[in-house]
Amino acid sequence: MVRLTINVSCIDSVIQIYDRVQLMKYIGSGVPSSVINLSEYGTVSGIDYTSNRSYVSDVLLLQSVETYTFIDPDGTPSDWYISNYYNPINMAYSAWNGPILGESSDIYYDPSYPEEIEYCDDDLLVIKRIRLLIGDPVELRREYGDDAVSSIHSDGRTYELDEKGWPASINISNVVYNSLYNPSVNGYKFLKFHNNIDTTTWSGCTEYGVDIWYYTFRHSNREIVEAYNICPPPPGLTSTTATSEAYMLQTSIDLLMQEAWEDGSEDGALIKDEGSVYDPTPGLNFRKGLLDKLQKRLDTLIKSLVLTRIEGVRID
Repeated sequence: MVRLTINVSCIDSVIQIYDRVQLMKYIGSGVPSSVINLSEYGTVSGIDYTSNRSYVSDVLLLQSVETYTFIDPDGTPSDWYISNYYNPINMAYSAWNGPILGESSDIYYDPSYPEEIEYCDDDLLVIKRIRLLIGDPVELRREYGDDAVSSIHSDGRTYELDEKGWPASINISNVVYNSLYNPSVNGYKFLKFHNNIDTTTWSGCTEYGVDIWYYTFRHSNREIVEAYNICPPPPGLTSTTATSEAYMLQTSIDLLMQEAWEDGSEDGALIKDEGSVYDPTPGLNFRKGLLDKLQKRLDTLIKSLVLTRIEGVRID
C-alpha cells in the first residue's frame, strides 16, 4: 500500500482542457532511476511502456486545487507510476509525466471513522517531528470479542477503550459508524453512542459483535498542535529569532515535562508487599535523561541562533 502525491501546476488552465489525471503503474522488473522522461508510445531505455503498464485509477481534478493524494492498496514502495491529463468527453490526452515512486501510506488504510481534525501538510510535518523527539509513535490496536463486549458500560451507550486513542474503524452488530457525532469521542477513552449498543439489542451479529480498530498514542495530533501553537519563544530567543526547530524542541520538552509531572505525582511511589516490589525509578530516570538530551540540543541551537545575529565585535 502506497500513497501518491500529484501536483498540478496551473490547475485553473489545465482544468479548462482536462478533467482528470490518469494513473498507470509499470508492471515490469523495475524502472531504472536514470529514466526521467517518457514518451506516450514506444520504448524508453529498453522498457516498453506500451505493453508493460496497467491502469490504476483516475483522479478527478478540482478548481483551484493543485495537490491530490491517491492510495494504491496493492502498491509497494518499489513500484513506479506514470500519469497524464485526460478528458474522456473530447478524448484529449496530454503527454505522460516522468515516472515516480509511491511512498508508504498510513498504518490503517482507508479508515471509515473520520479524523478528529484534518491538518495541512505543514502541521503534519510538525506533528511527526515532535512525535519522533518525544518517542510517541502512532500504533494500531484492535478490540473485539468477549473482552470488547465487557467494555460496554451499563448505560448501553458508552464504550471504554483499553488505551488512549482515536477510532479508525467501528463496527458493532454489523453497523459501521462513520460520523464524528455518533459516537463522540470523550477524552480519547470513551465512545459515546446515540443509540443503544448493549448486547441485548443485537440480532444477526458478526462473529464478534464488536470490532473496533483504533490508533493509540500518548498525545493526540490535536494536543501536539495546541502545545506547539501556544509555545513561547525559548529563553534567549524572541519571536523573530526563534526557528520552527526551536519551537518544536521546546514543545517536546514541555510535553515530556507534563508527563514527568503526572508520572511523578500519580505513579512515582515505591510500593512493596510481601511478594513483589514496584519501582518506577528506571522509567522516571529514562524520562529525565531524554529531557536532558532535548534541553542540551535546544541550548546548542539557541547559542547558534544568537551568534548568527552578531555582526561585529566592538573593541574599546
